[in-house]
Amino acid sequence: MSAENCSVDIQAVVVGSGVIEAVAMFNNTVMGVDVSKTSGGTVSLHLDLKDKYLWNVGEGNLYDLELRFNKDKVSSYFGLRSIRFDGMKFLLNGKSVFQRLVLDQGFYPDGIYTAPSDEAMINDIQISLDAGFNGARLHEKIFEPRFLYHCDRMGYLVWGEYPNWGLDHSDPEAI
Repeated sequence: MSAENCSVDIQAVVVGSGVIEAVAMFNNTVMGVDVSKTSGGTVSLHLDLKDKYLWNVGEGNLYDLELRFNKDKVSSYFGLRSIRFDGMKFLLNGKSVFQRLVLDQGFYPDGIYTAPSDEAMINDIQISLDAGFNGARLHEKIFEPRFLYHCDRMGYLVWGEYPNWGLDHSDPEAI
């Protein structure tokens, strides 16, 4: 994915021969299409997007993506953005962003570490945004993909740290 070039590259592994098609859309408007014939294996597709909508803090501009291979169809999404560091500065789309993050341990009183609903996850994100935070450090838990989707959709930064569950850091195999 390249925010600078307003394009997305896709590699797909398919079994069998046929035609594979990738379609990117933004707000139900087609932004880019690529089609390729294949006899199987890894297929590379490149979509030049006709309009650039950058994912940004507070602006979860997401493109819808559909992949079709013969009669099969898979839907997904992506955000177009660039991320890099310049010294101690975190740059998002070339602009310095101060990360004002909460520590989110993913605890829900009625489900322990499982959210009771999408609304509960969305509410947690919205409370954080309303309090002036722009993201969360996700603490030692593998969060649900649907939570991460809502973060993407709402323009909410997340940093994940995986639990180590007693990992012995002095063991060379751990590194």
